[in-house]
Amino acid sequence: MSAAADRTPFARQAAGERGQALLESLLRCVNVGAALDTIRMHVEGLLAVTSISWQVDDERYCGTVCEPAEHTIPVALSLDDRAFGRLRLYSRRPVAEDELAQLREMLSVVAYPLRNLRMLEHALIAAEHDALTGLKNRRAFDLELKAVHARVARYGGQASLLMLDMTRFKAINDTYGHDVGDRALARVAEGLDRCLRETDSAYRLGGDEFVVILPETPSEGARRLGARVLDWFREHPLREPRGERVPLKARMGMAQFREGEDADDWFRRTDQALYGNAEPSGTNRRLDRLA
Repeated sequence: MSAAADRTPFARQAAGERGQALLESLLRCVNVGAALDTIRMHVEGLLAVTSISWQVDDERYCGTVCEPAEHTIPVALSLDDRAFGRLRLYSRRPVAEDELAQLREMLSVVAYPLRNLRMLEHALIAAEHDALTGLKNRRAFDLELKAVHARVARYGGQASLLMLDMTRFKAINDTYGHDVGDRALARVAEGLDRCLRETDSAYRLGGDEFVVILPETPSEGARRLGARVLDWFREHPLREPRGERVPLKARMGMAQFREGEDADDWFRRTDQALYGNAEPSGTNRRLDRLA
């Protein structure tokens, strides 16, 4: 089939009508990814579009369908007369100038819905993340704990919780100042990120308390992870502005899920294990107290 025969003329339906139909569909989308899929579906029959992406500032969003295509169609978006990123549609065939002009008219309606969905995603991320450390917060932990608990309670398997707090955090604040204390909390988050597996998730509960959810992990695995984190703290102390070494000290508690207990009891046992453990001293990495 020739390229001309493959084209569906835009003249069959006014670009404005197609834009209105697209806008109505976008208003039902729940995130940017879904919006990009909706845009692709509205234009793929007309322009043989196989996938779509959106670059705005330093963020790049992609639709769920990503098929190779030979031709790229860039469409600059504007919002209140300001540039607002660029859509890239990937097509199996080149696009004629008249088609491109009408495509841009059709897509002129997408900037506001994309802006609103992007703002919503940013708000949801902010609502579930701790601004200082970048870890997820207590709200996100409560949701994930319930999900993990429901999964292991129904289908079986093993899962553990690991809690830690910095045992000399007040001394860091009093001696070096709260800016160094903030850096210490960020360093704890960095250590957790370096030591955890992709399937694990870390959270800051508040103050100097942190918790890690360890799916498919028995208590012994949690113990090994805890020892690895303590090793990392010992090997990566802070340096305060004048160069003085600021050691990171922490204690930990762990609890493996027990059949029949609810999520609150599981978390409570972990908390009790934390406060029953003394801070390891010197090279002693023993974590004796597991609930």
